[in-house]
Amino acid sequence: MLERRSESEAAARSIGSAHSFTTFGPPELTVVRSRSHEWYARRGKRIVDLVVALSLLVVLLPLMIVIWAALTLTLGRHVLLVQHRVGRGGVTYGCLKFRTMRPDRRSIRAPFHGVDRRTMHKSPDDPRHTPLGRVLRRYSLDELPQLWNVVRGQMSLVGPRPEMEMHVSAAFRSHCRHDIRPGLTGPFQLSAMRARGDLIAGLRLDEHYVRHISPRYDLVLLVRTFGAVFRGTGG
Repeated sequence: MLERRSESEAAARSIGSAHSFTTFGPPELTVVRSRSHEWYARRGKRIVDLVVALSLLVVLLPLMIVIWAALTLTLGRHVLLVQHRVGRGGVTYGCLKFRTMRPDRRSIRAPFHGVDRRTMHKSPDDPRHTPLGRVLRRYSLDELPQLWNVVRGQMSLVGPRPEMEMHVSAAFRSHCRHDIRPGLTGPFQLSAMRARGDLIAGLRLDEHYVRHISPRYDLVLLVRTFGAVFRGTGG
């Protein structure tokens, strides 16, 4: 059973516009699961992660090699991106992704034409996107290297979305979402809140997932994820 204390709702609302988890404290949370679901959350989920992730790495290795070669031709060397994200226990880890963007224009002296600033943390109109990168992001193929994060035990197939270290305060690392491994996919990634950037609603979905982890719940989310990938609604 996990006991969490809540901060004021005013503090919770404050992160909505800042896109940063700097003032939102851990919520009040009591997790009561059946014995079978508790075993799955503590042991079975990790076994499933290992078996599925290793199988997918073997099957998808040829595709990953093709993507690596294509990105090398279009973006040059160092096509594997390592982002510092916050995982289980509030510990920072290196989240792997295929690089899909050109370097930030502020780091190079080159003319720029287009909207000067993005209004969202993640925008499909970001001028740094390459044509190939847009395709990879649309079908979530840029996330394939994270299967290795799953094998290493830093991530799970299903769980809360991992946030970048720069957006997570020391206090927020004790939030219940960090009691479990972050996921390749999860309820927030499959929700309409993701497109709207509704972080507060995303936290509620994370809390609901932590309370209700089960094999059936994970299977439903994985099936929905494969459907979203094939429809090309990722990115």
